[in-house]
Amino acid sequence: MVIYLDVVFAINFIMNLAILWLVKLILKLRSKRFRFIMAALLGNLFLLDMFFLNGEFSNTIPGKIVASVLMVLAAFYPMTLSEFLRALSLFYFVSFMVGGGAFAVFYLINTEDAFSQGLLVNNISVPWWILLVSFTFLFAFFRLVWSMISRRLLTNSLVVPVTVGIAGEQLKIRALIDTGNDLKDPVSGSPVMIVEYSAVEQLLPDKIKQCLKGEVIENLKELEQSVLHSQWATRIRIIPFTSIGKNKGIMAGLKADRVYIWLDGKVYEADNVVLGICNRALSPCGDYEALLNPEFLIR
Repeated sequence: MVIYLDVVFAINFIMNLAILWLVKLILKLRSKRFRFIMAALLGNLFLLDMFFLNGEFSNTIPGKIVASVLMVLAAFYPMTLSEFLRALSLFYFVSFMVGGGAFAVFYLINTEDAFSQGLLVNNISVPWWILLVSFTFLFAFFRLVWSMISRRLLTNSLVVPVTVGIAGEQLKIRALIDTGNDLKDPVSGSPVMIVEYSAVEQLLPDKIKQCLKGEVIENLKELEQSVLHSQWATRIRIIPFTSIGKNKGIMAGLKADRVYIWLDGKVYEADNVVLGICNRALSPCGDYEALLNPEFLIR
């Protein structure tokens, strides 16, 4: 079989460039165009060893590691050690995905050529266009799915465990640190932590449960009557709020005795915290049950 060196160099250069660009896109790394070209050409230099020295170095595991490390450094240096390790790991992942996808497509359309008497034939040359098709599908996948995955990862990184103490009882929930939550108790001026009704329902007396299930503004009188002459009278709060689609809303609040927040190995404690009771699910996927005002972490 005739192998054209210039064609192999061109295809390898394009694939190196595409893989490095996808790494940059996913990790949001900074790099200039000429650095990308240098890194892709650096990867091509190892082809010379394969053509003229039969791959004595480039076909070994240390050789492949050296090539990938130099390419990543050439494309994205300077960067921290953690950024380098993430970039290198993703470089390998994308390379394996492109290679695996290329062979999968090849075997799909060349089953008879790929297998001989039930055995996989190894001396197979994958056409260059199959590599490009494989990368195109991989690129489309990341463009369509990665934004959703990254949002999910970001959300998970901002979800913290919280313990709420109220009336001698403790409740453990998960709260999302929400920079858009600037709700405050009009009486004390303290920040409000918005909590799903279902998360605190078990702590509430039956009379209060009935009032909080519907719209607070409609059950306001019933709510006042239900807590009259009880220990809950000092805990109930009425919190005005503004949101999209509702200029003047009213939310029922419940004063907790103490709240503990765990974040980055530290415990943040807050007293007399007001919980804003919300009658709908705060997380579509059920990842958390409360929205935490960031002010709780700087008090």
